[in-house]
Amino acid sequence: MISALKTPKEEFIHLMAENCKVNGLDEISSEVIALIYAEPKEISLEELSKKTGYSLSAVCTATKLIERIGLIKRIRNPGSKKAYFYMEKDMNVFSLDLMKRKYEKIIIPTKQKLPLIIEKYKKEKSERSRQELGIIENYYKEILVSEEIIKNIIEIVNKIRNKLKK
Repeated sequence: MISALKTPKEEFIHLMAENCKVNGLDEISSEVIALIYAEPKEISLEELSKKTGYSLSAVCTATKLIERIGLIKRIRNPGSKKAYFYMEKDMNVFSLDLMKRKYEKIIIPTKQKLPLIIEKYKKEKSERSRQELGIIENYYKEILVSEEIIKNIIEIVNKIRNKLKK
């Protein structure tokens, strides 16, 4: 709901929101992420609602989703009941965190569970089960490839970041 763009900040927020939408997020979640990213400090739920023009309830729902995905962090300031939100500003750290989370929450559990599922499928005798087994075995191979890609990217980004620090 950001109106006609006037300031550089508004233009940046619009650009960030469009980028989020390209990655599959809805309008409100995209705007909330863009606003949180553009803020130098944490921002309250009420401020997000006011700045986006969306209801407090809608913004609350969006922040819960975005927080579960791991894109933002909820902060409670001592002595305040208000929820504040913050987002990592270093895109390299942010991207690394997302990859590490994907590795820990998807790749590792899948690698542990799929071999057992594959073994159960191998005991099935129907043609349909054999077809499904092929799909699942292929998925397992893709998980292994994804694991290597993620490990390599993490290693490369860490090397580059270390070089830049010197």
